[in-house]
Amino acid sequence: MPVSAFLMKALSVALEYGMLFFLLLFVLRLSGMMFRDIRKQEKKIQSDTAETGAALTVLEAQQRELMGRRFAFSDGISIGRGKDNDIVIPEGFVSHHHLVIYPHKNLYVVEDLGSINPAELNDEPLRGKAYLKDGDRIRIGFVVLRFER
Repeated sequence: MPVSAFLMKALSVALEYGMLFFLLLFVLRLSGMMFRDIRKQEKKIQSDTAETGAALTVLEAQQRELMGRRFAFSDGISIGRGKDNDIVIPEGFVSHHHLVIYPHKNLYVVEDLGSINPAELNDEPLRGKAYLKDGDRIRIGFVVLRFER
């Protein structure tokens, strides 16, 4: 009787540790697949940006249709309330033609088009023109955009 109880206890412990091992293996494989998928998505975004030149990603917006959107461009992009802009922001604080971003040599320039409520570049009022760097934040009304290169 004591030998069978010992064998049952040993078998029970082996099964418990075996289940823990397989659970750990499952979690590691799942996290590996997730990280590979994330890297793949990042490479796709980087290649899209490299092909087009630059992109603006909406970080904050009151309109649901703008939240999280990404606007890739190479020649230039116009932003404002008017329907003829590339990015339309339907807010009262935004002018019909608020600002433009365009390439100049190997850099991108943001230019406020003389709006009453000036845009902000990295939390500073934008007056006239400024060169953009990767990661710069542009605020127009209640919308915040991140410049990506």
